[in-house]
Amino acid sequence: MNAIRDFRIVIADDHPVIRHAIIHALNELPGFTVDAAVKSGGELLGLLSKSHWDLVITDFTMDTGKSDTDGLSLISQLRRQYPDIPIVVFTMLNNDDVLARLSRSGIAGIVDKCEGVEEFRTAAREVMHQRRPYFSEKIRARLQQLPDGMESGKSVLTKKELEVIRLFAAGATLTEIAHHVNRSISTIATQKSTAMKKLFLRTNADLVKYAQDNGLA
Repeated sequence: MNAIRDFRIVIADDHPVIRHAIIHALNELPGFTVDAAVKSGGELLGLLSKSHWDLVITDFTMDTGKSDTDGLSLISQLRRQYPDIPIVVFTMLNNDDVLARLSRSGIAGIVDKCEGVEEFRTAAREVMHQRRPYFSEKIRARLQQLPDGMESGKSVLTKKELEVIRLFAAGATLTEIAHHVNRSISTIATQKSTAMKKLFLRTNADLVKYAQDNGLA
């Protein structure tokens, strides 16, 4: 009789200590093996293209300077290119709007980095054995406290405001954004200003950092 194959797990996080802790925690679970650990979204995407994996556990924001393989952009690519691989995100994300978006992205689970290793073990077991999404205790509490409608799809920002932020953080001027989206410069300036007020941001640098930190750039 052939032995039952362990679930193959790949972990992505830019902090070696965290990678080591999660590897140790999951390798102690019967039937689970962490076969690879990488430090960026780009490395993760490259690794997934070369072999079969059963579970991806990834940080949300990794300090690589490449927003196209980080944050929501990374999650979107993973879901699009590898729709059959469950994804568990572990994070210290502070922005409730982005957390709401992340929870609706089709991933298999979210765990707060501040929680104990047992939450990571529970997430792995629930996702792989029970085949159901798992949100850790702190994440569940935050989602339950979101303003009415945000968790089910209502964002703090409108689609047009989000579009302006993404383009501005990518380096476009207000004039270039207005031309790109076929709106007046005054409209673009108003949408940018409104978005910053909603997000409690004061400077353009704050806005760019917000977009980069939350995978919106």
